[in-house]
Amino acid sequence: MKGLGAILVAVGIIILIGMIIVTIVCWYGNRVGCKDYLKLAGDAPNVQKANEFLEKALVYMEKRGLTSGNSAFIFRTPSSDVGIWYNQIKGAQQTVANIIGRGDAASQLEKDNVLMKIREVVLDQDEKGTTVTMPPNITIFPFQWLFLLTIVVGVLMIIVGGAILYFCEEWS
Repeated sequence: MKGLGAILVAVGIIILIGMIIVTIVCWYGNRVGCKDYLKLAGDAPNVQKANEFLEKALVYMEKRGLTSGNSAFIFRTPSSDVGIWYNQIKGAQQTVANIIGRGDAASQLEKDNVLMKIREVVLDQDEKGTTVTMPPNITIFPFQWLFLLTIVVGVLMIIVGGAILYFCEEWS
């Protein structure tokens, strides 16, 4: 019985370590492929750079299927709607593309207004300062339930295995 307890604890720990590694890899991929480009777009000095950064973020979003769905676990709010978020970014990029397409016919005021619009779409001000607007759990979307279930199973295995080890010691 002690062997079963030890195996459950070991497998539970391996599952949790694996989930930590996978979560870090997903977080890093999202940061490099999307979040940093959105931040750069919000801080862009001109419409050409903003367009370039928004396009790179949109390519990542489309490649990963971040175009529809909801990243919430239970309470599906508009802030966790991936489709709304994607369409906001796409709309900002189309606005920039329209201004660029107008060339010299677009005034500097129009270009500055577009840059401010992009900043409003991709960046938020909160108690931490300026943050990139993203739905919660987007780094693990659309597998947020799988991640949660796997973590719960890992923790339960550790608890059950630990209980088995503890009670085997008591009964010996």
